[in-house]
Amino acid sequence: MTETKKQPQPLDHLKVVEIGNNIATAYCAKMLADQGAEVIKVEDPRTGAMDRTERILPGEEKTGCVFAYVNCNKLGVSLNLETEAGKKTLADLVRQADILVEGNRSSRAAELGVDYETLSAINPRLLVTSITPFGKTGPYAEYNAYAINVSAAGASSVCIGEPGRTLLPLPLSQVHFQSAAMAATATLGGLLVRDYTGRGQHIDVSEAEVWITHFTGHAVIAYVFHNRRRIRSGHKTQALFPNGIFRCKDGYISLIAMRGEQWREFLKIVGEGKIPDWYANDERFTKTSFREINLKYGDEIEVLLEKWLTTKAKDYIYEQGRINHVALAPVRDIREVLEDPHLNYRKFFVDVEDPQFGKLQYPQSALRFSKTPSVIRRPAPTLGQHNEEILCGRLGYTKKELQDLRKDGVI
Repeated sequence: MTETKKQPQPLDHLKVVEIGNNIATAYCAKMLADQGAEVIKVEDPRTGAMDRTERILPGEEKTGCVFAYVNCNKLGVSLNLETEAGKKTLADLVRQADILVEGNRSSRAAELGVDYETLSAINPRLLVTSITPFGKTGPYAEYNAYAINVSAAGASSVCIGEPGRTLLPLPLSQVHFQSAAMAATATLGGLLVRDYTGRGQHIDVSEAEVWITHFTGHAVIAYVFHNRRRIRSGHKTQALFPNGIFRCKDGYISLIAMRGEQWREFLKIVGEGKIPDWYANDERFTKTSFREINLKYGDEIEVLLEKWLTTKAKDYIYEQGRINHVALAPVRDIREVLEDPHLNYRKFFVDVEDPQFGKLQYPQSALRFSKTPSVIRRPAPTLGQHNEEILCGRLGYTKKELQDLRKDGVI
């Protein structure tokens, strides 16, 4: 892919170094790159190829799709940071950088020379954003973890799933993606502080703490204030009815009726203009408060509703909800999202030419700036793709020095 011509963007002036092969560090740096920051992704030449093949099927040889997505808009260099020459080259990059994003345990960061103490001595204005499962201090600081582990440790898994069945994690690595978004936000806040103080600082992001506040937050507050424990309620919530996911003729719909009048309007949809007899003629339903009906009769009413829902397509139910001001939405699969007319009108998915995959549709940044829009300028770099451009063109290394670094296994 030929690099797209650069348009003015909010973070054009920033230089970022990213170290880490996990989703959180990569996506945090990508969010900065999408708004114009120059991001140099530093990878270990010994393991970079393997990192690219994570999350793909056995036997496939192409870069994994997750890697390709979270690393577009970046330059790529390879450095073995376990060598003195690798550490020296990283120091040369850090001297010119505004931000370094990393995701190593404290002891490992110190071994590689990417701990804040070492880096701030090289560049006192540097912001170092660390994204780890449990933060840089405390009893769990040296623990590695995947999203499923953090979801459990952050008290969200205990709230997810059907009552009486196995606990579930939130899918699709959301722990990592949402921690990355929080880290990118914090990093920009650190830049504002640096404008006043002239000095950088360390931003320590714990994925577990992000998860406890960002996802489990309501349950934490309910326990702290009211000693109330959140329980698993499956496809619907315990507080209100209806509020959940319900089966229909060609899939599922999501439905929430927060107020009594919305519930009545939905019943009229089901009864095609009037409240259905099975509801209107049953005093258990009509004389029970809207707030209590779920706890007493929710399961029974759901069965009665499904007799109608399973005869109607989700788009028909959605349209009826829109007309009657009931909060309904069809549950869509990924193909349906890609074909969504609203997203396509907003050009959310754009074609990107990738050297391995060919032309693919990528999601754009969800952040829309009217004067300085984000652009996918380039696909994810290949391993060490920009070694010569950065080391020779930027740092002043000679071709002979580059060759020596390659021969010694540094790049």
